[in-house]
Amino acid sequence: MALNLTKLNEHQREAVLHGLGPLLILAGAGSGKTSTMAHRIAHLIAERHVPGSAILGLSFTNKAAGELKQRVYRLVQESLGRRAARGLTVTTFHSLCARLLRVHAEELGFQTNFTILDQNDQIDILRQVLKNIRIDERRFDPEVILFELSQAKSRFLSIKEAESYFLESRNLSEDYALATASSFSKYQEQLRVLNAMDFDDLIYYGVRLLEEHAEVRGHYNDRFRHILVDEYQDTNGAQFRLLKLLTEHQQNLCVVGDDDQSIYAWRGADPSHILQFSQIYSEARTVALEQNYRSTSRILEAANHVIEKNRGRYPKKLWSERGVGEPITLAIVEDDRAEAEFVTEEIRKRTAENQKSWRDFAVLYRSNTQSRVFEEAFRRQGIPYKIVGGISFLARKEVKDVLSYWRLITNLKDDASLRRILNRPARGIGKSSIEVMSHFAFEQKISFFESFEESSRLAPKTAPALLGFRDLILKLQQSLHLTPFEPQAMSAWARGSLERIQMKRGIEEESDDPVQAARKWENVEELVHSLGQFQFSSSFERGSGEILEPGFESSSQMSAEEMLREFLMRMTLDAQESEKNETQKEDKNQVTLLTLHGAKGLEYPFVFMVGMEEGFLPHRRTIEEAVDFGEERRLCYVGITRAKDHLILTRAKNRIRYGKAVPRIPSRFLEEIPQDLLLFMNESGILAQSEEEVQKQHEIQVKNYLAEIRANLMKN
Repeated sequence: MALNLTKLNEHQREAVLHGLGPLLILAGAGSGKTSTMAHRIAHLIAERHVPGSAILGLSFTNKAAGELKQRVYRLVQESLGRRAARGLTVTTFHSLCARLLRVHAEELGFQTNFTILDQNDQIDILRQVLKNIRIDERRFDPEVILFELSQAKSRFLSIKEAESYFLESRNLSEDYALATASSFSKYQEQLRVLNAMDFDDLIYYGVRLLEEHAEVRGHYNDRFRHILVDEYQDTNGAQFRLLKLLTEHQQNLCVVGDDDQSIYAWRGADPSHILQFSQIYSEARTVALEQNYRSTSRILEAANHVIEKNRGRYPKKLWSERGVGEPITLAIVEDDRAEAEFVTEEIRKRTAENQKSWRDFAVLYRSNTQSRVFEEAFRRQGIPYKIVGGISFLARKEVKDVLSYWRLITNLKDDASLRRILNRPARGIGKSSIEVMSHFAFEQKISFFESFEESSRLAPKTAPALLGFRDLILKLQQSLHLTPFEPQAMSAWARGSLERIQMKRGIEEESDDPVQAARKWENVEELVHSLGQFQFSSSFERGSGEILEPGFESSSQMSAEEMLREFLMRMTLDAQESEKNETQKEDKNQVTLLTLHGAKGLEYPFVFMVGMEEGFLPHRRTIEEAVDFGEERRLCYVGITRAKDHLILTRAKNRIRYGKAVPRIPSRFLEEIPQDLLLFMNESGILAQSEEEVQKQHEIQVKNYLAEIRANLMKN
């Protein structure tokens, strides 16, 4: 049975049916890019007979990758059966590189059981580095330094280039620049000693692997004959370099993206990659998807008028068959509190009038600091809400503690995990003892765990505790070696490891509330349950000959230790994007509050874009630095195009700052929306066709109100 393309529009079909060579799909907001990508992959398999194992799909989140893969499976199953897609790899850039490095790490001087660090681990290691190079770590925010280190790696800078980059950075003060430049090489050296990589290292070393080893590069060039990339406008320098290396032997590269939605320059994304695609790949074909399936025509017209003012973009106009839709509301309110009260009342009114759920509403703002007044107003009115960025399961302390134990068991050089759990549960090992051994390990360029052999340096009471801990970890490691690769055996080992560690006792001792302790222990048990599920899934897929997504090499034999490392890698990679995943859960009926950056990829029937003023959007920093407003305008465009049916913009005449009313200027982006698309309103609900009319009606309302008061006084 042939693949059914009748549900696709003309331009989507054109992209799907493209043959060999580079292809750029310019996918405007809400234009069905995921469906187009899924159909293209299914077409390659079903119609062009490309094996699934020869296709690589890349995205930025596991959620997006998983959705794309499931769509492909459904499409292929309809025509050829599910097994036709066997071996298909759809994954994230970071997971791809983690897989490459798991196989080839030794060629870069790492062991294949390297640990992937999360941000807390990085902070811990950086603080130790700063201390050991005699920089007072208390003077510096490690997150600031780590952000700059990430920027250097995403640009694929060498140590020398990075040091110059830090010292010349406009984002860093002189002391921060010096601290960052001084710590970079030492930080990287320490990670190598610990056989560890941070999140940015995965792509950095993945690129180095392919650049420095022609045979490895050739192997994966031959393996992946078709590569498809989602959200291409968000790629950074290292990711761009990776794609060039993977397409050295062939140029069957299909990239999907929208330069108008490139809003992550602050974390290294380079929109020039999509803007110059046709120059980089001279044979490239370009297909533009402009039909929007999400929003009404009036919303899209406003978005088009805003974004067309940007220079250096692919010209395109979104359009829709969903109808004109209601006018866009622009509410002009007095101050912060009036803005929050207006939004609250509008949500209440519209839920009643339109019989909508709370989850149909989203409040978008430029900066997280703007959320406070809305939170207060929602709490007062009893409106349920969620703020993007709550604590995810993988970020919970007790879960991270257990994962740290398991990570140490699989990699004894994992200092960050060791420091985290050395006194959890309490073992009487003091901070001074830890500092002595840490400094010794740093000087000798050995791991913290290896330094335990020199525990005689410590007080007589401390040394036995340290050696007892070492013996515990080694016994757990030995028991893991002896555990067969079976679901029940692996789950039994996990439960046994927690008993030996006395994790439950530690949780109970740390918790004042027995109920809270019980909930924490439930989280630990859930982690053991997820390990058992992962074990079963891996065994089933490998046993049936399927390649474990997103891996490359199939094997029916896998040791318990390898499986645990696989599980820990997935947990770490998932944790890196847990905040985004948390925001996209739809299981609770709540109003969503989130930033414009966090809103990308989402959609809601009702969208409130608040704070449409100079200083918020565009952001004050952009105005002060007198830089191009292109990215701020793209943020505005992204916000507008999140709305499906109703878009309500708000701005305040004043903002209360330090107890005083500070006048505000309307956002320049409001001037770019034609007034005939807008319906003006104030906090009292007065509707008009212009701001002047709103003000005039407001004055009449105030005048009538005062007259009524005077009349009542006269009567009395």
